[in-house]
Amino acid sequence: MKRTQRSDDDYANESLLRGLKVLEALEGTNFEPVSIRRVAERADLPYDFCRRALLTLKLRGFATETAKGWQAGPKILRFSERFNDLCLATIHDQDSEISESKNEP
Repeated sequence: MKRTQRSDDDYANESLLRGLKVLEALEGTNFEPVSIRRVAERADLPYDFCRRALLTLKLRGFATETAKGWQAGPKILRFSERFNDLCLATIHDQDSEISESKNEP
């Protein structure tokens, strides 16, 4: 019996995908806290799931709860800083290669 090739989608973890939708719902808030209800609307997921997901993200430092609502946590900010550093390093490396190629005879 011949096996069929599985796609990447066949290996998707639905719970993780739903949790990432909650995390993405915090994006675009200009770092303004948002309510769980607003997160649920943006993620198109049930309120109770979003609440549990946000509490879990809070435990791991990916979300922060304030008196005004939820926002990206310190780990998200750290990742974004590291990504920015990576982008700047890549640009610097490309600039160096361009400069070196211009100086070659």
